[in-house]
Amino acid sequence: MVQMKKFNYGWIIVGMGLLVKMAALGFGRFTYPMLIPRMRESLGLQYVEMGLLSGGILLGYLLFSFIGGALATRLGSKRVVIVSLLCSSFCMFGMSQASQFSFLLFLTFGLGAGAAGAHIAMTTLPMAWFERRSLGKALGIVTGGTGVGVILTGLLIPPLLLSPGGEGWRGCWGLMGFMTLGVALTGVILLKERPERIDLISFSASKRKEGSSHPAKAGTLSLRLIILVYFIFGLAYNIYATYFVAFMVEDLRVAEKMAGVIWSLFGWTSMGSGLAWGYISDHVGRKKALLWNNGLISLALLLPLCLHPPVILGLSSFLFGLTFLGTVTIIAAAVGEQVSEKKATVYGLVTLIHGVGQFLGTTSGGYLKDLTGSFNLTLLVSFVGFLLCLVLVAFGGKPRRSMIEREE
Repeated sequence: MVQMKKFNYGWIIVGMGLLVKMAALGFGRFTYPMLIPRMRESLGLQYVEMGLLSGGILLGYLLFSFIGGALATRLGSKRVVIVSLLCSSFCMFGMSQASQFSFLLFLTFGLGAGAAGAHIAMTTLPMAWFERRSLGKALGIVTGGTGVGVILTGLLIPPLLLSPGGEGWRGCWGLMGFMTLGVALTGVILLKERPERIDLISFSASKRKEGSSHPAKAGTLSLRLIILVYFIFGLAYNIYATYFVAFMVEDLRVAEKMAGVIWSLFGWTSMGSGLAWGYISDHVGRKKALLWNNGLISLALLLPLCLHPPVILGLSSFLFGLTFLGTVTIIAAAVGEQVSEKKATVYGLVTLIHGVGQFLGTTSGGYLKDLTGSFNLTLLVSFVGFLLCLVLVAFGGKPRRSMIEREE
């Protein structure tokens, strides 16, 4: 008797995860760089203060990365995702109304905390629904939600910023808040913690089969290397992500509309980059995939340091989007291979250290801008960071067997 293959509800989880990443990171994190010039002019702030607001996002993200992971392990990922999205939505609405720097700093902290909780819990949720041979692909689709969010902000925000009075950035935050609230309410209905029933016999057999033939194992990254590379990557990528638009507008005198179009290329390419790099890492191994990835992202930083035509800036944005979420996907899949239990807690710890790098990147980037009057040195630091990641992955030694392999 032929048994029909049941639909894996995990793909609904993946689709919902894409929306969660869109709201928590695409809106909560990548809306801010687009709004820096107008917010600064409207509020009369210095770049170092704008850097502190970005640092507030990262400080909240930093502190709640590990806390969010621990809470997801203890209380369940769904609860953490929903509460985190509601927190992000509240802070976005607050940003649309606030004027005092101290209150804005509080709201950016809450925005970062919500982003961290949703990101950590949503990244680890699919790990209960997919086997290792398809985990990279599933996580790649989830991380693509950040790209969707960047696309929407790149297309929607520039027209809103043209509203009279220079206060269009407030409407942008309000719109993002409504959309994030909608994702949270949808998650209440669709998200589930884990499959109700799992065929443990076939699942174990699949794991044994992977243990003997799956090529990804040949490229397993050690947890120590994951932590070090992800820390440096956080510092380097956050400089670019936070200040590249301002670099084009302030240093290169690129029109805001053109800068928005260029930045949207990052969103379009990043939307599929997680899936592409997840698939690649499933087949060639996490280490080799990360090596290729860091080579391309280093090129993305080298281009705007040397050449300034809009087509070159667009190519930089394109390559950065093509690789950025690939790194996030590969790291998440690598953590999934290293840890058999409490994945959310461990991934939260890895992201916590990654967040330290992000915080140092955004605050030092703003300081270097104010010190030199240009973003050139800021972007150079980012380029050097990506090169260092490339060297560490290339010469990090032979990867150790994962914890899962030792258990098997």
